[in-house]
Formats: sequence, C-alpha cells, structure tokens
Amino acid sequence: MTTIAEYLAAAQIEAAPVDPAAPGAPKVAVGIPEGWQQVPPSMFPGSYGVWTQTPVNGWADNAVVLVATFTPPVDARELLTHAFDDARRLPGWEDLETDTTDFEGWPSAGITGTYNVEQLTLWAYNRYIIIESENGQYLVQLTITTRSDSDGAGPTTLLQGLSISA
Repeated sequence: MTTIAEYLAAAQIEAAPVDPAAPGAPKVAVGIPEGWQQVPPSMFPGSYGVWTQTPVNGWADNAVVLVATFTPPVDARELLTHAFDDARRLPGWEDLETDTTDFEGWPSAGITGTYNVEQLTLWAYNRYIIIESENGQYLVQLTITTRSDSDGAGPTTLLQGLSISA
C-alpha cells in the first residue's frame, strides 16, 4: 500500500497547499449542515476549509477540504490508484464503499468506511478529485469524519452541496 503522499514523494512531485483566495484557485463549496460552523483558517494552516459541529464528549464531527497544486503535473489516474491507502491504514479500518467514478467530469476516487480511535468508532468519507484548468493541476480532497452513531444528516448535506469550479 502506497499512500498519495508516498507516491508524490517517490515521484519527486511537490504538492503545495492552495489558499482559497489565491488568484486562479479552484472554487470548492460544500453544503453546511445545520449547527455546523466554519473553523477560522488560522487554526488549520494549509487547509482550504474546515467545518465542525459543537463537540460532544470531546469529539466534534468535522469536514476538511484540502486543495493542492502539483509541480510537475501528475498522471491523475495513476495518482488515484493510491487514493484508498491512507484510509486503509487507520486502526481497525473497514471498507463500506469505494468508487472511482469521475466527479463533475474530473478524475476522482472515493472511499467510505469505519475505524476506531480509543473508545470511538468513527465513520469516514474521503473523496479525491484531480482538476485540470488553465491555472494548473489541482488535487481537491474532502474528508468527512463523524461518530458512526451519528444520524448521517451532516455528511449528506456536505456531499449534496459539494461543487467545484476551476
């Protein structure tokens, strides 16, 4: 199992974080569930956006969007063959669903599953999307993590609202 980060390092490809306000940066939006709030960007340097629920018993369901640009460009389909390996290294990971269908016409891969952290069983969704535009090549990553006993409304809202424009 080779993660995306390991693949990029072996291929000597730099992945630099993209600020949402940077000229030419892709515009990424998610649906914001009721009761969730955006975390100030200064709390998660290098992230495109982070949203959470109010913590309950020390845990806050959350969604993180990361956007990176590559130097030099990558083979999108080859990179995405490594998309599931980060998740599969999590403690007690169990796949629920995987897919490699394009997202809005761009190469994409997604994995959903559960894993364990201390006394919690968490549900996680990771979607990787490679965007090609006149401004460059970008990797968009959406990660949603909730308690497995959550009602599922948060992830549904986030995913239904996911849109990207280059």
